[in-house]
Amino acid sequence: MEKTVTWTKGVFDSSYQIFCDGQICGNLIFNTWNNHAIGIMSQTNYQFKCKSYTDTTVTIYGDNHVELGSIKMNIWQMRAVISLPGQIPLSWNYSNGWLNQWSISNHQNTQIHYKSSSGSGMVVGQNLNDELALLTGLYIREFFSRLLVAFISLVAVLVILRGI
Repeated sequence: MEKTVTWTKGVFDSSYQIFCDGQICGNLIFNTWNNHAIGIMSQTNYQFKCKSYTDTTVTIYGDNHVELGSIKMNIWQMRAVISLPGQIPLSWNYSNGWLNQWSISNHQNTQIHYKSSSGSGMVVGQNLNDELALLTGLYIREFFSRLLVAFISLVAVLVILRGI
């Protein structure tokens, strides 16, 4: 049975509020200066940590700092692979050129589709009970959004410096 979850975030904010049936059911809160984040769903805490701002491997921890899996980002293709113990690896990729739709799939029984607008979005899928997959999809999207903003800022600085 297909289920829908919605989320909101501020335009210049990196904190997501996740709504199930109109009620807040989770949060994903990013650290401002690095790519660490804390996800909270159903009274369970998840931590997303990477060694540095430019590191492309993110480790996922649960309560009591138990390692739950990892995310390997492919920056050049804007894709990611999510590895969780005992599960088939999940693929994350954008579904369109505007970068406002993306999906997670294990090409078997997990298909989660995300759509976003400026400060909100929705998640549609049959397996939305997998809280970690739901949070991971939003985490990867924010990771690539931050990378894109950093790249655009770098290009703008170089253009300004060239004009001086």
